[in-house]
Amino acid sequence: MLLTRIRPGVVPAFLTAVLFLAAQPGGAQRLRVAFVGDPQVDSEAELAYARKSVYGELGSRKDVDFAIFLGDLVNDKMDLLAPSRALLDSLPFPWACVPGNHDRDVYERGRSRDMASYRQVIGATDTTFVRGGVRFILMDDVRGGGTRGYEAGFREDQKAWLSGILADTPPQTLAVLSAHIPFSEFKALDSLETILSRHPRLLLMTAHTHTMARHTLVFPAGLAVEEVLAGATCGSWWRGVPDERGIPRSYQNCGAPPCYYLADFSGGEYRLDYKTLGRPDSEKASAWMVDSTRLVLNVYGGATGGTVRVKLPGRLRWITVPASAEAAPEQIVVERFNKTLDPRGRARNPLHIPMRQAASPHVWAIDLSGSPRLLSALRRGAGKRVKIRYSDPSLSFSTSVSVSVL
Repeated sequence: MLLTRIRPGVVPAFLTAVLFLAAQPGGAQRLRVAFVGDPQVDSEAELAYARKSVYGELGSRKDVDFAIFLGDLVNDKMDLLAPSRALLDSLPFPWACVPGNHDRDVYERGRSRDMASYRQVIGATDTTFVRGGVRFILMDDVRGGGTRGYEAGFREDQKAWLSGILADTPPQTLAVLSAHIPFSEFKALDSLETILSRHPRLLLMTAHTHTMARHTLVFPAGLAVEEVLAGATCGSWWRGVPDERGIPRSYQNCGAPPCYYLADFSGGEYRLDYKTLGRPDSEKASAWMVDSTRLVLNVYGGATGGTVRVKLPGRLRWITVPASAEAAPEQIVVERFNKTLDPRGRARNPLHIPMRQAASPHVWAIDLSGSPRLLSALRRGAGKRVKIRYSDPSLSFSTSVSVSVL
């Protein structure tokens, strides 16, 4: 029997969608779930962008069984929660949601933010259900820290609830724990590790950082679990030059375009994939010739430790490209564009994309100056397509992309 359990003390307005999930047949059949980070709308105009992009694209999919939204439906604008809920309800499949740090009511000085509007419009902040033989656990990990501040973590009552849920979950059942802030940002992971280490099969899904990243989170005592940062479907807050639909061509902090993840569950195992919004399914990476000698690849959903191979135009041999701790070319392009804008009021210019220039977690690069034939192929390949193969234990794909010049 499939189990639905909402943590005591929360308002169960969200129960309808969860019960719909729990009522569906389970078993070992393939289950496809979309994990969607940070629509984070701030105005009616941004709500329209979200309607045309993330909600519109998800609404056209015929292969998704349900979606989990990983927080920040809105950007401190509680009056946009209800229309966001209407867009969620318009999707052709059930949905579930965790609250983000911007989904909280904002009050005048002296009163801490709370979840009153979220609970009324969206529903429960912590909930769990089983579908397709997978235990899904959704939790609020934004711990209050004053009128504006917050930190990542769980309260003691949440830890007790999570411990009970995992104790009731058979050890062969995969448990997917979803929250807004990455667990790698928790100040103290020891108590969470004690709880999670009692269950042998886990996957962690988060968002918040407007960055796509995948890594193995190693807890203090050695527990190792894959953590996926699903990025932000608003990119860097709906900023940038509009495309042909009028939607800003925003990029995330890591240099990836707005994306969402897809997870296929079957027989207790999972495989990951991701989709760039408004772009073909095959557009999962970019290739750049940098400084006339370097090939730099931005594999948007690539994981730490992933393997990247590339075949240049006119060459038969595949080249293994090493990971590189550097900014993605898209970050550099955006920064250059930002500098062309009038410095007076630049930060408020809707074309300005606020982007950090830190190293991206999914860049691979190779300097071909020591391989004349490969370098010649790279230079001749500018504007042409290269083939890319990517693989790691959870995700693999082959694609081809045009070589841009930076």
